[in-house]
Amino acid sequence: MIRASKPRKNLIDRLIASLQQDEFVLYAQRIIPLAPQAGERPFQEIFVRFKEEDAKLLPPGTFFPVLEECKLLPYLDRWVANRLARWVRSAVKIKPDWAVPRNNVNLSEATLSDPGYGQYVCRYVDDSFLSGGALGFEIALDRAIAHEGSVRKLMGEVRPYGCTLTLSGFDGSKASFSELKDLAPDYIKISSTNVAPAALREITQKCQSAGIKTIGEHVESGQMLQDLRESRIDFAQGFDISPVVPL
Repeated sequence: MIRASKPRKNLIDRLIASLQQDEFVLYAQRIIPLAPQAGERPFQEIFVRFKEEDAKLLPPGTFFPVLEECKLLPYLDRWVANRLARWVRSAVKIKPDWAVPRNNVNLSEATLSDPGYGQYVCRYVDDSFLSGGALGFEIALDRAIAHEGSVRKLMGEVRPYGCTLTLSGFDGSKASFSELKDLAPDYIKISSTNVAPAALREITQKCQSAGIKTIGEHVESGQMLQDLRESRIDFAQGFDISPVVPL
């Protein structure tokens, strides 16, 4: 039997304790509409960091491989839902007329195989003003395809509460469009660095005709943003638009 080294075991124990003691923190990056939309609530993607990363000046996500190896990512994904719900409840308590933003949270591959995750989330959505489109799930397209049954089950449980689905890593190929019919996302993300402007326009037109909104991600220059506007993509996200900041 292979045993973890003492430093490795100490790190694993530390991460487990951190999940129990609320020692992760949420960050967010804005996703902006590229055309005026009346009544549009703010939109953002949620990220997770471990407090010790900041204290030790480590790159974001340093501890994710350890969490994945130890099968702890489903617990982290549940913590995210819990913490996001608490954040919204606190904000609404202070300002009852606050426009709760739409929040996209990333789901790990392991969580897609967690049969109880959907019902767990529904409890928080129902009790924390996260209904009506305030909570969405972002999944890489290739992972969603590999776990199609699980994704459809999850969305079947959470859609009645207004939760949405975003698929990232969309390349606009014929095969990827065929997958959209079965997965029925609300949004797809297209990398601004990998798709030519002409292809962006075609992808956007096809998605919009199917009732799917598009998000151009990795926007790192004004020219990229202009290309997205000309392609009539619905939303844009990237460091040229907004940094990742503490929630």
